[in-house]
Amino acid sequence: MLSYRGSSRGRLLIIGFVGFPGSGKSEATAVAQAQGFIVVAMGDAVRSYMRERGIELSEQNVGAIANELRARYGMDAIAQMCIPAVRALPSQKVVIDGLRGVAEVDAYRKEFNTNFKLIAVAASPEVRFERVKSRSRPDDPLDFQGFEEKDQRELAWGLEEALSAADCRVSNEGGLEQFKSAVSDVIERLSSLIPASGIEISVQTLIHETEAQDKVEYAIRNIFPDAALECSNNLIRGTSHTLETFASLLRVQRIRSAANVELMKRVSSNSFEFTLNKQAALVGKVNFSQDPLGPIFVRVVAPSPDKVIEAITDERNK
Repeated sequence: MLSYRGSSRGRLLIIGFVGFPGSGKSEATAVAQAQGFIVVAMGDAVRSYMRERGIELSEQNVGAIANELRARYGMDAIAQMCIPAVRALPSQKVVIDGLRGVAEVDAYRKEFNTNFKLIAVAASPEVRFERVKSRSRPDDPLDFQGFEEKDQRELAWGLEEALSAADCRVSNEGGLEQFKSAVSDVIERLSSLIPASGIEISVQTLIHETEAQDKVEYAIRNIFPDAALECSNNLIRGTSHTLETFASLLRVQRIRSAANVELMKRVSSNSFEFTLNKQAALVGKVNFSQDPLGPIFVRVVAPSPDKVIEAITDERNK
C-alpha cells in the first residue's frame, strides 16, 4: 500500500513497470499516461547518454553501455540517473518505464518510500518474441537466440528478483484491450490509496496497571510505525499517516476478506473505526478480537473511506 504523508508537491504516486522485453511495459505505460501520469523512461536515459557521446543505437551497444554504467556506478546507476528527473517534475503522478533489476527497485523505494509502487507485467517468451519482432526498435534482437541472450542479460541485472518484489502483477497473454483494462484497473486501485486531501489516523489505548508503557507503544508501532505518540494519565494517544504496515499484515495473515467485513461495520461518510487486540499487536499481528487489557482504538479519516478499505483489503493486490 501507499503512504498518505504529504509533501510540498502534494500526494506523490510513482508507479514502476517491470518485465522482460516484449512483455508490454510500454503499453502499460501508455495506459498510465492516458490517466495523467508523466513518463520517465529508463531506457531513454541510456539512449540519451549514448547520443550525447555519439554512440550508435544498436542492441549490442545499448546492452554494453547499460552494463558499463552498472559496472562503473553500481547496479542502480540508471535509476540514479532518473531520480533527479522525477524530482524535477511538477506532476504528482509519475510512471517509471523500463525497470530492469532489484537494485533499481530498491533505489526508487529508498528515495520515494511507500509512494513508489511496482507492477510486474508478464507474458510468455514466445508471445514476447513476436511482439519484439513486430515493433522494429533499433536495439531489439533480430532472432530468437539474440532474444534469449537479452533475457539472460536482464536476469543478470536482477530482473527475476525485481519481479518477485512487485506489489501487483498483470498478465499480458491475451488481447491488447483486455491487457489495457487490467492495467487501468490496477492503476485505479493504487491511485485510490492517495486521497486528494490525505488521510489521518488517530490511535489511543489505556495502559493497564500490569503493562509497561514502552511495550504498549511498541505494540502500536508494530502496526503504525510512523505513529507520533504521547502519554498522559495512563492514556496513550497518537497519529499516523499510513496504512502500509496494517495492509501488509492483512495480506501476510490472509485475512483481507475478514478485515473488509470488520472495517465496513463502522464506516461513515468521512471515516471508519475499529479496535485492535493489543497483545496480538505486540507480536506484530492484526487481530480484531477483544483484549482483556483493553484494545487499541483506531479511527481513520479520509474523503472516501470505503475506497480506502477496498484498496487495503483487495485480494488482487500482492
